[in-house]
Amino acid sequence: MNRMVRGMALAMVVLILVGGAVLANGLMISEIAWAGTAASSTDEWIELKNAGSEAIDLAGWRLVFGDTEIPLGVVAEDTLEIRTTTLAPGAFFVLERTDDDTISDVIADLLYKGTLSNAGILVELINPDGVSVDSAVMDESGWPGGSGGSGEPAYCSMERTSSGNWVSNNAIICNGLDGNGVPLRGTPGQVNSADVLAQWAPRVEMTFPSEAGSILSGTEWISWIASDPNGTDSALAIAIFLSPNGEDEWDLLIENLANAGSFSWDTTTVPSANGYRLKVRATDPEGYMGEAVSLAFDVSNAGE
Repeated sequence: MNRMVRGMALAMVVLILVGGAVLANGLMISEIAWAGTAASSTDEWIELKNAGSEAIDLAGWRLVFGDTEIPLGVVAEDTLEIRTTTLAPGAFFVLERTDDDTISDVIADLLYKGTLSNAGILVELINPDGVSVDSAVMDESGWPGGSGGSGEPAYCSMERTSSGNWVSNNAIICNGLDGNGVPLRGTPGQVNSADVLAQWAPRVEMTFPSEAGSILSGTEWISWIASDPNGTDSALAIAIFLSPNGEDEWDLLIENLANAGSFSWDTTTVPSANGYRLKVRATDPEGYMGEAVSLAFDVSNAGE
């Protein structure tokens, strides 16, 4: 089906690479706008994705939360209209609440009725055999991602990462317009923001200091390996930061370095102390960032 979608915005975004298992193939819940949009808190929407390698016939599939039951292959229960009945490999399936104006420039695959509680609610995807194959589960504080009208930023959707975790849309990589024509803080019908970062952000590895408890003194060479998955490694700009107390407080040491792989640091410019950390940040010409953070080390210089 043809979709009218708004291009993704590029801006300064950060990725710190972590490991994680890839979700199993098949139909999955990929995004939930449980708080609605800035145009209306009732303009809720949900996105599914075919993460498998074969097309999926949606007959018999259901999405269930609370008293709401949404058949994906037939107009019944809380399903008002269906436009797509078979989902191609890698394709997205967008469900809009009540009407097709929730996301004004994305054509819904299905219209439904039902309300997602802002306090959180279990959302389950049921296959034709009646088995729950995927779910969005609340944590102790409610929804594990997304934000409501009082959030900073407000009305971010809750997105699934490729490792299966739920996070908030980063409010930078977005798609679609709300009912008032204002850009959504979500990615209906497109790849989620965290996965875009995983594909395009620079990869950074700290090679020195690399061991916990290392003792640095005099002049030391900070070293790293940084690569750009969608560009030229030499075009990356490097910045180096220092945390003096092992916490997330960072002082800029130097910026706009060439990606040469090392930097000579005079450790006598800081007090001898324990628990320092270094961070190397690589930024590509499009503004995507990747970072690597060292383990804690000590600085010890004679006479201090």
